Amino acid sequence: MTLLIPEMQPAVLDAISGIVRTDLAVQVYLSGDVLYAAAATVAVNLGIAVLLISTPSFLLPFFGIVFAMVFAAAYGVTLAPIGPHAAAMVPHSITVLIEFQAYIIAAFGAYLTGRTIFLPVAGEDRSVGLRYRASAEHVLSLYALVVPLLLLGAIYEAFEIIYLVRYFI
Repeated sequence: MTLLIPEMQPAVLDAISGIVRTDLAVQVYLSGDVLYAAAATVAVNLGIAVLLISTPSFLLPFFGIVFAMVFAAAYGVTLAPIGPHAAAMVPHSITVLIEFQAYIIAAFGAYLTGRTIFLPVAGEDRSVGLRYRASAEHVLSLYALVVPLLLLGAIYEAFEIIYLVRYFI
Protein backbone atom coordinates (compact mmCIF):
# COMPACT_ATOMS: atom_id res chain seq x y z
CA MET A 1 0.00 0.00 0.00
CA THR A 2 2.85 2.36 0.76
CA LEU A 3 4.16 2.01 -2.77
CA LEU A 4 0.76 3.10 -4.09
CA ILE A 5 0.27 5.86 -1.52
CA PRO A 6 3.77 7.05 -0.53
CA GLU A 7 2.33 9.86 1.62
CA MET A 8 1.33 7.18 4.15
CA GLN A 9 4.91 6.64 5.26
CA PRO A 10 5.61 10.15 6.59
CA ALA A 11 2.17 10.26 8.21
CA VAL A 12 2.71 6.97 10.05
CA LEU A 13 6.28 7.95 10.99
CA ASP A 14 4.94 11.21 12.48
CA ALA A 15 2.26 9.32 14.42
CA ILE A 16 4.76 6.75 15.74
CA SER A 17 7.33 9.40 16.69
CA GLY A 18 5.02 10.53 19.48
CA ILE A 19 4.92 6.99 20.88
CA VAL A 20 8.31 5.46 20.08
CA ARG A 21 11.56 7.01 21.35
CA THR A 22 13.45 6.92 18.06
CA ASP A 23 16.07 9.32 19.45
CA LEU A 24 17.14 6.66 21.98
CA ALA A 25 17.35 4.01 19.27
CA VAL A 26 19.52 6.30 17.15
CA GLN A 27 21.86 6.90 20.10
CA VAL A 28 22.16 3.17 20.77
CA TYR A 29 23.12 2.41 17.18
CA LEU A 30 25.39 5.45 16.83
CA SER A 31 27.37 4.12 19.79
CA GLY A 32 28.85 1.57 17.39
CA ASP A 33 28.70 -1.12 20.07
CA VAL A 34 27.05 -4.19 18.50
CA LEU A 35 26.44 -5.96 21.84
CA TYR A 36 24.89 -2.87 23.42
CA ALA A 37 22.70 -2.28 20.36
CA ALA A 38 21.70 -5.97 20.24
CA ALA A 39 20.84 -5.99 23.95
CA ALA A 40 18.71 -2.85 23.61
CA THR A 41 17.00 -4.27 20.52
CA VAL A 42 16.21 -7.63 22.10
CA ALA A 43 14.87 -5.86 25.20
CA VAL A 44 12.48 -3.74 23.12
CA ASN A 45 11.41 -6.62 20.87
CA LEU A 46 10.91 -9.03 23.76
CA GLY A 47 8.96 -6.34 25.58
CA ILE A 48 6.67 -5.98 22.57
CA ALA A 49 6.17 -9.75 22.36
CA VAL A 50 5.55 -10.26 26.08
CA LEU A 51 3.83 -7.05 27.16
CA LEU A 52 1.82 -6.19 24.06
CA ILE A 53 1.10 -9.54 22.40
CA SER A 54 1.16 -12.36 24.96
CA THR A 55 0.21 -10.90 28.33
CA PRO A 56 -2.87 -8.86 27.34
CA SER A 57 -4.36 -11.97 25.74
CA PHE A 58 -4.80 -13.48 29.20
CA LEU A 59 -7.32 -10.72 29.94
CA LEU A 60 -8.71 -9.80 26.53
CA PRO A 61 -9.16 -12.90 24.38
CA PHE A 62 -7.14 -12.84 21.17
CA PHE A 63 -5.93 -9.25 21.76
CA GLY A 64 -2.37 -10.22 20.84
CA ILE A 65 -3.45 -11.27 17.37
CA VAL A 66 -5.10 -7.91 16.73
CA PHE A 67 -2.11 -6.02 18.14
CA ALA A 68 0.35 -8.07 16.05
CA MET A 69 -1.65 -7.29 12.90
CA VAL A 70 -1.77 -3.56 13.65
CA PHE A 71 1.93 -3.60 14.57
CA ALA A 72 2.83 -5.41 11.33
CA ALA A 73 0.78 -2.97 9.25
CA ALA A 74 2.27 0.10 10.93
CA TYR A 75 5.84 -1.12 10.66
CA GLY A 76 5.22 -2.43 7.17
CA VAL A 77 4.36 1.11 6.14
CA THR A 78 7.41 2.60 7.90
CA LEU A 79 9.79 0.01 6.45
CA ALA A 80 8.48 0.15 2.88
CA PRO A 81 11.36 0.61 0.43
CA ILE A 82 10.48 4.06 -0.87
CA GLY A 83 12.34 7.34 -0.91
CA PRO A 84 16.02 8.14 -1.16
CA HIS A 85 17.15 5.42 1.27
CA ALA A 86 15.08 2.55 -0.14
CA ALA A 87 18.18 0.45 -0.77
CA ALA A 88 18.84 0.32 2.99
CA MET A 89 15.99 -2.19 3.19
CA VAL A 90 18.09 -4.75 1.30
CA PRO A 91 20.12 -5.81 4.36
CA HIS A 92 17.35 -4.84 6.78
CA SER A 93 14.77 -7.12 5.18
CA ILE A 94 16.52 -10.10 6.80
CA THR A 95 15.99 -8.48 10.21
CA VAL A 96 12.32 -7.96 9.44
CA LEU A 97 11.88 -11.60 8.39
CA ILE A 98 13.52 -12.94 11.54
CA GLU A 99 11.79 -10.63 14.02
CA PHE A 100 8.36 -10.91 12.45
CA GLN A 101 8.56 -14.69 12.62
CA ALA A 102 8.97 -14.31 16.38
CA TYR A 103 5.97 -11.98 16.54
CA ILE A 104 3.89 -14.45 14.51
CA ILE A 105 4.74 -17.22 16.98
CA ALA A 106 3.85 -14.92 19.91
CA ALA A 107 0.54 -14.11 18.18
CA PHE A 108 -0.07 -17.84 17.79
CA GLY A 109 0.39 -18.05 21.57
CA ALA A 110 -2.27 -15.34 21.92
CA TYR A 111 -4.58 -17.50 19.82
CA LEU A 112 -3.86 -20.55 21.97
CA THR A 113 -4.47 -18.47 25.10
CA GLY A 114 -7.85 -17.29 23.90
CA ARG A 115 -8.86 -20.73 22.74
CA THR A 116 -7.71 -22.53 25.88
CA ILE A 117 -9.08 -20.10 28.47
CA PHE A 118 -12.11 -18.55 26.90
CA LEU A 119 -13.30 -21.24 24.46
CA PRO A 120 -13.08 -24.52 26.37
CA VAL A 121 -13.92 -27.73 24.60
CA ALA A 122 -17.54 -28.80 25.11
CA GLY A 123 -17.79 -31.01 28.17
CA GLU A 124 -14.37 -29.97 29.48
CA ASP A 125 -14.31 -30.11 33.26
CA ARG A 126 -11.08 -28.18 33.93
CA SER A 127 -11.47 -25.15 36.13
CA VAL A 128 -10.69 -21.69 34.80
CA GLY A 129 -7.50 -21.70 36.88
CA LEU A 130 -6.32 -24.91 35.22
CA ARG A 131 -7.13 -23.48 31.79
CA TYR A 132 -5.06 -20.38 32.61
CA ARG A 133 -2.21 -22.61 33.73
CA ALA A 134 -2.39 -24.74 30.57
CA SER A 135 -2.45 -21.57 28.49
CA ALA A 136 0.61 -20.17 30.27
CA GLU A 137 2.43 -23.43 29.62
CA HIS A 138 1.58 -23.20 25.91
CA VAL A 139 2.86 -19.64 25.72
CA LEU A 140 6.05 -20.42 27.63
CA SER A 141 6.80 -23.36 25.36
CA LEU A 142 6.39 -21.09 22.32
CA TYR A 143 8.83 -18.61 23.84
CA ALA A 144 11.47 -21.33 23.45
CA LEU A 145 11.23 -20.32 19.77
CA VAL A 146 10.44 -16.62 20.20
CA VAL A 147 13.47 -15.74 22.36
CA PRO A 148 16.15 -17.31 20.11
CA LEU A 149 14.57 -15.69 17.05
CA LEU A 150 14.56 -12.29 18.74
CA LEU A 151 18.16 -12.77 19.87
CA LEU A 152 19.26 -13.73 16.36
CA GLY A 153 17.29 -10.85 14.89
CA ALA A 154 18.73 -8.35 17.37
CA ILE A 155 22.33 -9.44 16.80
CA TYR A 156 21.92 -9.30 13.03
CA GLU A 157 20.05 -5.97 13.21
CA ALA A 158 22.76 -4.38 15.33
CA PHE A 159 25.47 -5.64 12.99
CA GLU A 160 23.67 -4.62 9.81
CA ILE A 161 22.69 -1.16 11.02
CA ILE A 162 26.14 -0.39 12.42
CA TYR A 163 28.22 -1.92 9.61
CA LEU A 164 26.14 -2.61 6.48
CA VAL A 165 23.39 -0.03 6.01
CA ARG A 166 25.82 2.82 5.33
CA TYR A 167 26.82 1.08 2.07
CA PHE A 168 23.20 1.14 0.89
CA ILE A 169 22.43 4.79 1.68
